[in-house]
Amino acid sequence: MPELSTVVILSTADFDSAVWTNKQHLAVRLAAHTRVIYVESLALRRPRLGRADLVRIAARLRRGRAGVEGADRHTEGPSVEIISPVVLPWHGLAVVRGINHLLVWASVTRRIGRVDRPVLWTFSPLTYGIEKRCRAVVYHSVDLIHSQPRMPARTILRAERRLADAADRVIASSSGVRDHLVDVGYRDVLLWENVADTALYARTDAKRRDVAVFAGNLTPSKIDIGLLREVVEAGVHVILAGPLGIDGTTPPPEMELLLRHPQVEWLGVLPPEALAEVVASAKVGLIPYRVNEYMTGVFPLKVYEYLAAGLTVVSTPLPSLKGVEAPGLVLTGTAGFVSACLEGISSFSDGDAAARSESAKVHSWEHRTGQALDLLASL
Repeated sequence: MPELSTVVILSTADFDSAVWTNKQHLAVRLAAHTRVIYVESLALRRPRLGRADLVRIAARLRRGRAGVEGADRHTEGPSVEIISPVVLPWHGLAVVRGINHLLVWASVTRRIGRVDRPVLWTFSPLTYGIEKRCRAVVYHSVDLIHSQPRMPARTILRAERRLADAADRVIASSSGVRDHLVDVGYRDVLLWENVADTALYARTDAKRRDVAVFAGNLTPSKIDIGLLREVVEAGVHVILAGPLGIDGTTPPPEMELLLRHPQVEWLGVLPPEALAEVVASAKVGLIPYRVNEYMTGVFPLKVYEYLAAGLTVVSTPLPSLKGVEAPGLVLTGTAGFVSACLEGISSFSDGDAAARSESAKVHSWEHRTGQALDLLASL
């Protein structure tokens, strides 16, 4: 393979987020092969004046100031250089976008201009001109970001249409995202459905309990809390592992009541190794997501994490999963969700678990990294 250019990853998440998604996974894996510069989120979501967002803003200001003083962070292991740009999080206002152009120039674009012929791999359609300092652009859209709460939807959609002219390769993480990009004006959209760290989760020899697990952000706009309540009221012990209020919101009373239910065990945020052990101790993996405009574009990373661990996966009928053929994946409406969960626990067998884990191996980050390296070499 020819020598690869430096890859600049423009993310929609901070590197040290409580739950990693494909942005961080891709960065650390590409860093084993070439120089990677990770630009943290440009804070597209309009903040609330709550404690969580105020703490996040203060942390970004500290990191941004350190970067200006030449103290950008580096990860251990395969080194990823991390830039924390300081921007004003009201991108829907023209005057703010003008200021942000200057801020992004000072903290990101000017510094990238010193790198020899980098490639921009952006997860954000709003780039503030960073692509003008890069020799090639990959746009990797992993959700319908414009449809999330408190996002500057019109600004994002305009930026997405402009980026169609600059992007050399376009990737969608789900069929819903792909259809949206085609409607916007993109051509030759690659479908790369989300993958998982299957080797980490493949622990089919773990001691199982008659429990179901949900691992991920406990975000009320995504999770059907009432559906989870029905599961625990049916007598199923449910383990929840993940952060609360990650989007700056205060958990609603329904979530607080669920977490106090005697059949619910909330473990908070766990390190990857510990989370993999918890998942492998269950028999059913839950994806109790709402089916709305935003979720139309979501392909949950946890699908193949659960399957790699040998679990039966019970999910609401997300459009992105309807065409997926995977042993152990059960799509059901709310009326059948509880019974599918009970059936998954009662019918669990070690042989079926091993078959599910084996089938998930092809949906690994090792395979995806190879695809990414081939794509970069082709630019």
